[in-house]
Amino acid sequence: MEPKDIFISTIGSEFELGDFAKKGGNKAYRIWHYKGSGGSIDAAPVIVEGKLYIPSMDGYVYAVNPETGKMIWKFKAEGIFADGHPGFWKNRLFIGNMDHNLYCLDKETGEEIWRFRTGDKIFGSTPLVVKDAVIFTSKDFYVYCLGCGDGKMRWAMRTGGWSGCSPALAENKVFVGSSDGNLYCLNPENGYELWRFKTGGNIFSQVEFCSKDGVIYICCDDWNVYGIGITDGKEKFRFRTSGVVNAVPIIDEGVIYIDAQDRNLYAVDLETGKLMWKFITGHDEGGSEVTIIDDKLYFGSTDGYVYCLDKKTAKEIWRFKTSGKVWSKPLFYNKRLYFGSFDCHLYCINMQGKELWRFETSNKNQIEYELENETIFNFNPPKVESRDDEKEDRYAVSTSVIVDDKYNARNEYVFKSEYRTESEYK
Repeated sequence: MEPKDIFISTIGSEFELGDFAKKGGNKAYRIWHYKGSGGSIDAAPVIVEGKLYIPSMDGYVYAVNPETGKMIWKFKAEGIFADGHPGFWKNRLFIGNMDHNLYCLDKETGEEIWRFRTGDKIFGSTPLVVKDAVIFTSKDFYVYCLGCGDGKMRWAMRTGGWSGCSPALAENKVFVGSSDGNLYCLNPENGYELWRFKTGGNIFSQVEFCSKDGVIYICCDDWNVYGIGITDGKEKFRFRTSGVVNAVPIIDEGVIYIDAQDRNLYAVDLETGKLMWKFITGHDEGGSEVTIIDDKLYFGSTDGYVYCLDKKTAKEIWRFKTSGKVWSKPLFYNKRLYFGSFDCHLYCINMQGKELWRFETSNKNQIEYELENETIFNFNPPKVESRDDEKEDRYAVSTSVIVDDKYNARNEYVFKSEYRTESEYK
């Protein structure tokens, strides 16, 4: 029998990244959390101006030559980099870390320019650059907007739960999900809430949600994929899988492709919502988002393989084996595919699935999951507080920005940020 709901870390800030809570009636228990240290890669690589950038759980961001796999530079943070990949503006790279900081680096040299400290861990959230601002989320319940140049806060909006969701931009609106089950639609200029859409579980994403024809499509832990009107916030589409959906659905030629944590990759007719086909992998923890090139699909799985399928028929063309789980979305560049694995390697393969090179991170140990099924507690999803009176210190979060001497005088400042708009939702 399927569980009523599955939520990820919706219990409170005392739980570490990776804590899962499964609800049965009014009880829930922790399933696992990250254990130990290692050099696993679960983020998607990105290539900008001929350099490949990849964050790793060993605490490094690496810049690599995509032709040879040789390292150009590396930057070490104080915590691990989990899920999200870098955002870019001019010569700058932005990346969040579980040490609570958003880092701004020189993308050519890897030198730190500034850092902004939030009230809790940053994971999952790929920074979104809008004009000269960078927007990201944190486990401290806030969505932040900073100036790309100086790292100073322009606005902060408090949700009702932690967020490991990558902000998305569509029709000059910013969309971000939270563990409170809401998708928030915000004004990128000031962070004011325009509307919110309530789901039945946490909304998490490593990459931006996709949108098409005025509808934004999101994944959710309640086993559903939703299509929501960008203008009115109303539900336009829903497809239910048999497991948690953390991989962002991808749309191509009227078909939406969904990788769920039930071993299946689904192809669904976008207009009718009818299942066209599903492909079964070897593991039920899902995998990466889908990359589509011509008539083929490429995606990673937690069974350790990267698959290539015919997108019309789901016929398997080839599979490439790694020694770890593959959450990293394959990146297509110059007739090659690039992706990371939990086995602590970044891979480059050709379009026939043959390895060209691999890059090893600094720590050869794979990050492990520790089961804690015996930890049982009452389950109460967090409530979104009223925004009208949000002036008390209990809603404040202490943060700081640190600027490197090479670029500016080193300084720190601390502020208390508040949610600053009224909403019809109480």
